[in-house]
Amino acid sequence: MWAANGFSPIALIRDVRQQTKFTALGVPSAVGDLEKGLIEFLPGLDAVVFTAGSGAHTGPNKTIDVDQDAAIRLMNDCKQAGVSRFVMVSAIGADPLSNSPLIQNYLRAKGMADEYLRSSGLDYTILAPGTLLNSSGTGKIQAAEELGCHGTVPREDLSQCIIEVLRNYNTMGKTIQMISGKDPIKNAVANASGGEALPPIL
Repeated sequence: MWAANGFSPIALIRDVRQQTKFTALGVPSAVGDLEKGLIEFLPGLDAVVFTAGSGAHTGPNKTIDVDQDAAIRLMNDCKQAGVSRFVMVSAIGADPLSNSPLIQNYLRAKGMADEYLRSSGLDYTILAPGTLLNSSGTGKIQAAEELGCHGTVPREDLSQCIIEVLRNYNTMGKTIQMISGKDPIKNAVANASGGEALPPIL
Protein backbone atom coordinates (compact mmCIF):
# COMPACT_ATOMS: atom_id res chain seq x y z
CA MET A 1 0.00 0.00 0.00
CA TRP A 2 2.65 2.53 1.04
CA ALA A 3 5.03 1.99 -1.87
CA ALA A 4 2.13 2.18 -4.31
CA ASN A 5 1.29 5.59 -2.90
CA GLY A 6 4.75 7.03 -3.46
CA PHE A 7 6.26 6.42 -0.01
CA SER A 8 9.32 4.41 1.00
CA PRO A 9 8.54 3.26 4.55
CA ILE A 10 10.90 1.66 7.02
CA ALA A 11 9.29 -0.42 9.76
CA LEU A 12 10.69 -0.52 13.26
CA ILE A 13 10.46 -4.01 14.72
CA ARG A 14 11.40 -5.48 18.10
CA ASP A 15 12.41 -8.96 16.98
CA VAL A 16 14.48 -9.97 13.95
CA ARG A 17 12.03 -12.84 13.40
CA GLN A 18 9.45 -10.25 12.34
CA GLN A 19 11.54 -9.24 9.33
CA THR A 20 10.23 -12.05 7.16
CA LYS A 21 6.74 -10.58 7.28
CA PHE A 22 7.87 -7.14 6.19
CA THR A 23 10.26 -8.46 3.57
CA ALA A 24 7.33 -10.31 1.99
CA LEU A 25 5.51 -6.96 1.81
CA GLY A 26 8.51 -5.28 0.21
CA VAL A 27 9.07 -3.08 3.26
CA PRO A 28 12.57 -2.77 4.75
CA SER A 29 12.78 -2.98 8.53
CA ALA A 30 15.13 -2.09 11.35
CA VAL A 31 15.39 -3.82 14.71
CA GLY A 32 15.28 -1.43 17.64
CA ASP A 33 13.88 -0.78 21.09
CA LEU A 34 11.40 2.07 21.25
CA GLU A 35 11.87 2.41 24.99
CA LYS A 36 15.64 2.90 24.68
CA GLY A 37 15.49 5.56 21.99
CA LEU A 38 15.72 5.47 18.22
CA ILE A 39 17.81 8.46 17.29
CA GLU A 40 20.29 6.38 15.30
CA PHE A 41 17.51 5.36 12.89
CA LEU A 42 16.17 8.86 12.24
CA PRO A 43 18.72 10.72 10.06
CA GLY A 44 17.49 10.88 6.47
CA LEU A 45 13.83 10.32 7.28
CA ASP A 46 11.18 12.80 6.17
CA ALA A 47 8.53 11.79 8.71
CA VAL A 48 7.86 9.49 11.63
CA VAL A 49 4.53 7.74 12.24
CA PHE A 50 4.01 6.52 15.80
CA THR A 51 1.64 3.55 15.86
CA ALA A 52 3.12 1.63 18.79
CA GLY A 53 1.07 0.50 21.76
CA SER A 54 1.78 -1.52 24.86
CA GLY A 55 -1.06 -3.93 24.07
CA ALA A 56 -4.15 -4.99 25.94
CA HIS A 57 -2.40 -7.60 28.08
CA THR A 58 0.17 -5.37 29.77
CA GLY A 59 -0.16 -3.51 33.04
CA PRO A 60 -0.44 0.24 33.63
CA ASN A 61 3.32 0.68 34.08
CA LYS A 62 4.09 -0.73 30.63
CA THR A 63 1.34 1.43 29.14
CA ILE A 64 3.05 4.52 30.54
CA ASP A 65 6.46 3.23 29.39
CA VAL A 66 5.37 2.76 25.76
CA ASP A 67 2.33 4.90 24.98
CA GLN A 68 3.53 7.91 26.94
CA ASP A 69 7.24 7.94 27.78
CA ALA A 70 8.57 6.18 24.67
CA ALA A 71 6.42 8.40 22.46
CA ILE A 72 7.75 11.53 24.16
CA ARG A 73 11.31 10.28 23.88
CA LEU A 74 10.82 9.69 20.16
CA MET A 75 9.51 13.24 19.73
CA ASN A 76 12.65 14.58 21.40
CA ASP A 77 14.83 12.33 19.25
CA CYS A 78 13.07 13.63 16.14
CA LYS A 79 13.79 17.22 17.16
CA GLN A 80 17.44 16.39 17.77
CA ALA A 81 17.75 14.54 14.45
CA GLY A 82 15.96 17.23 12.45
CA VAL A 83 12.90 15.15 11.54
CA SER A 84 10.10 17.68 11.85
CA ARG A 85 7.06 15.73 10.58
CA PHE A 86 5.42 13.55 13.22
CA VAL A 87 2.13 11.68 12.89
CA MET A 88 0.75 10.26 16.11
CA VAL A 89 -1.84 7.50 16.10
CA SER A 90 -3.75 8.18 19.30
CA ALA A 91 -7.34 7.27 20.18
CA ILE A 92 -10.73 8.89 20.56
CA GLY A 93 -11.02 9.79 24.23
CA ALA A 94 -7.29 10.28 24.82
CA ASP A 95 -7.06 12.72 27.73
CA PRO A 96 -4.52 13.15 30.56
CA LEU A 97 -7.51 13.34 32.93
CA SER A 98 -9.56 10.49 31.45
CA ASN A 99 -11.99 8.80 33.81
CA SER A 100 -12.77 5.91 31.48
CA PRO A 101 -13.89 2.91 33.55
CA LEU A 102 -12.30 0.46 31.10
CA ILE A 103 -9.06 1.86 29.64
CA GLN A 104 -8.26 4.85 31.82
CA ASN A 105 -4.49 4.20 31.97
CA TYR A 106 -4.28 3.86 28.19
CA LEU A 107 -6.27 7.02 27.46
CA ARG A 108 -4.34 9.02 30.04
CA ALA A 109 -0.98 7.89 28.66
CA LYS A 110 -2.08 8.68 25.11
CA GLY A 111 -3.43 12.03 26.28
CA MET A 112 -0.15 12.96 27.94
CA ALA A 113 1.78 12.09 24.78
CA ASP A 114 -0.66 14.07 22.63
CA GLU A 115 -0.34 17.15 24.84
CA TYR A 116 3.45 16.95 24.71
CA LEU A 117 3.35 16.66 20.92
CA ARG A 118 1.13 19.72 20.58
CA SER A 119 3.72 21.81 22.43
CA SER A 120 6.79 20.16 20.90
CA GLY A 121 7.28 22.46 17.93
CA LEU A 122 7.12 19.50 15.53
CA ASP A 123 4.91 19.55 12.44
CA TYR A 124 2.44 17.16 13.98
CA THR A 125 -0.85 15.54 13.15
CA ILE A 126 -2.72 13.49 15.73
CA LEU A 127 -4.98 10.81 14.30
CA ALA A 128 -7.49 9.59 16.88
CA PRO A 129 -9.37 6.53 15.61
CA GLY A 130 -12.15 4.67 17.34
CA THR A 131 -11.77 1.00 18.23
CA LEU A 132 -9.57 -0.68 15.63
CA LEU A 133 -10.81 -3.75 13.76
CA ASN A 134 -8.90 -6.37 11.77
CA SER A 135 -11.63 -6.53 9.11
CA SER A 136 -11.04 -5.34 5.55
CA GLY A 137 -11.19 -1.63 4.95
CA THR A 138 -14.11 0.05 3.24
CA GLY A 139 -12.22 3.11 2.02
CA LYS A 140 -14.78 5.35 3.72
CA ILE A 141 -14.71 7.08 7.07
CA GLN A 142 -16.24 9.86 9.13
CA ALA A 143 -13.66 12.37 10.35
CA ALA A 144 -13.60 15.64 12.27
CA GLU A 145 -11.57 17.43 14.91
CA GLU A 146 -14.36 16.52 17.34
CA LEU A 147 -16.75 13.80 16.23
CA GLY A 148 -18.79 13.79 19.41
CA CYS A 149 -19.23 10.03 19.21
CA HIS A 150 -17.29 6.79 19.29
CA GLY A 151 -17.22 3.93 16.82
CA THR A 152 -14.96 1.46 15.07
CA VAL A 153 -12.68 1.55 12.04
CA PRO A 154 -10.64 -1.13 10.22
CA ARG A 155 -6.87 -0.88 10.58
CA GLU A 156 -6.61 -0.90 6.79
CA ASP A 157 -8.61 2.32 6.61
CA LEU A 158 -6.44 3.85 9.34
CA SER A 159 -3.36 3.04 7.25
CA GLN A 160 -4.86 4.79 4.24
CA CYS A 161 -5.77 7.73 6.45
CA ILE A 162 -2.13 8.04 7.56
CA ILE A 163 -1.09 8.20 3.91
CA GLU A 164 -3.62 10.96 3.19
CA VAL A 165 -2.42 12.90 6.25
CA LEU A 166 1.17 12.75 4.99
CA ARG A 167 0.01 13.92 1.56
CA ASN A 168 -1.86 16.95 2.86
CA TYR A 169 -0.01 19.65 4.79
CA ASN A 170 -3.31 21.22 5.84
CA THR A 171 -3.38 18.44 8.45
CA MET A 172 -0.38 19.86 10.29
CA GLY A 173 -1.24 21.10 13.75
CA LYS A 174 -4.56 19.24 13.71
CA THR A 175 -6.16 16.47 15.72
CA ILE A 176 -8.45 14.37 13.54
CA GLN A 177 -10.84 11.84 15.02
CA MET A 178 -12.02 9.08 12.70
CA ILE A 179 -14.43 6.16 12.58
CA SER A 180 -16.05 4.24 9.74
CA GLY A 181 -18.46 6.35 7.74
CA LYS A 182 -19.68 7.27 4.28
CA ASP A 183 -17.01 9.67 2.99
CA PRO A 184 -14.03 8.61 0.87
CA ILE A 185 -10.93 8.78 3.05
CA LYS A 186 -9.18 11.45 0.97
CA ASN A 187 -12.21 13.74 1.11
CA ALA A 188 -12.85 13.10 4.79
CA VAL A 189 -9.27 13.98 5.73
CA ALA A 190 -9.34 17.11 3.58
CA ASN A 191 -12.63 18.29 5.05
CA ALA A 192 -11.51 17.60 8.63
CA SER A 193 -8.32 19.60 8.08
CA GLY A 194 -10.09 22.60 6.64
CA GLY A 195 -9.72 22.37 2.90
CA GLU A 196 -8.95 20.46 -0.25
CA ALA A 197 -6.05 18.04 -0.32
CA LEU A 198 -2.78 19.81 -1.07
CA PRO A 199 0.54 18.37 -2.21
CA PRO A 200 2.84 17.12 0.55
CA ILE A 201 5.83 19.23 1.52
CA LEU A 202 8.08 16.29 2.41
